[in-house]
Amino acid sequence: MDLAAPQEEEYGTFEQAERDIRKHAMAHGYALTKKKSAFDKRTPPTIRRVDYRCAKGGIKRGEGVKRVTGTRMTECPFEVRLHRSEYSTWKVIVKDPFHNHEASEPSAFSQYRQPTEEQKAQVRSLHASGVLPRFIVASLLEEHPHSLVSLRDVYNEIARVKKERLGDLTPIEVLVMELRDDEMDWAFHYTTDEDGHVNFFFFAPNDAIELARQSPDVIFIDATYRTNRYNMPLIHFMAVTGIGKTVSIAMCFVASESEPMYRRAVSMFRQLIIGSVKIEVFLTDDDTSLKNALSAFYPSTPQLLCIWHINKNVETKVNKVWRVNTMSDEDNAANKEKRLDFLAKWQQASLKDLGYSSMEAY
Repeated sequence: MDLAAPQEEEYGTFEQAERDIRKHAMAHGYALTKKKSAFDKRTPPTIRRVDYRCAKGGIKRGEGVKRVTGTRMTECPFEVRLHRSEYSTWKVIVKDPFHNHEASEPSAFSQYRQPTEEQKAQVRSLHASGVLPRFIVASLLEEHPHSLVSLRDVYNEIARVKKERLGDLTPIEVLVMELRDDEMDWAFHYTTDEDGHVNFFFFAPNDAIELARQSPDVIFIDATYRTNRYNMPLIHFMAVTGIGKTVSIAMCFVASESEPMYRRAVSMFRQLIIGSVKIEVFLTDDDTSLKNALSAFYPSTPQLLCIWHINKNVETKVNKVWRVNTMSDEDNAANKEKRLDFLAKWQQASLKDLGYSSMEAY
């Protein structure tokens, strides 16, 4: 690539002229930034000319605290002007055609990596649909093969969307507001502590509630840890449909994994989700606080350890019985073989009647 200046041509509109000189700059290894604009003395003021400089033409302002840093600025003298003629056309005038640096790839300039308005709309739409950022980038590049949009640009656009969405509110305030706006589609309940901090938040979509009431026989309840910025445990309620599929029903953020919090979660599950519908069995991770809470509201409903946790417990026991890295290489190899043999037999015996082909039953 060379650093050739654009042709001094005349255009019918300012937009056409600016688009062409920027496109020319991109194709020839540099980028343009606006330097200054001049206006006619009219009301309202009308642009008379716009000067552009090379993106590397900036001058470093002040020293401040000295530290080792890099800069792309070279005080490049290149300048080009768009000037409105008396006939309202726009003339390209090259004020200084020379650069003092080598040509660069377009990806070196952030302005060429910026997504277009169309691409921003696509990022927002895909993000709202739950598509992961890396797949959003893949989708953009599939539709726009020459685009320079990167994963960081997608993250930046998502962050911009979140900031616009939150405004001056906290994330939890926005969540409550949006659930209230869509109260026909959601069931939810929350409480706060004496400082106004949310310490309990139960929510479920209404279509999931209908599904749970149609398939109430088996209910999974499990908790996850440190999966959110507030490190609040998340209790997850799931059901098994008539065709053997596990589906999410409701979720509940709690301040702690204590029995009182589990009682409140189970109470809300009964009040907002199941009602008087009979549940045949609960599958849990064998947490004592959760089991006590379930017994308080469903004293006659059996509680079983889910197959995933059973398999993990079996695997832990197998690893203790046939230890490795404590004996000779020959004995270690023999114990590894015993482990694999036992787990294969256990998998066949435990899942044979369930119709599963692996230990991913949960």
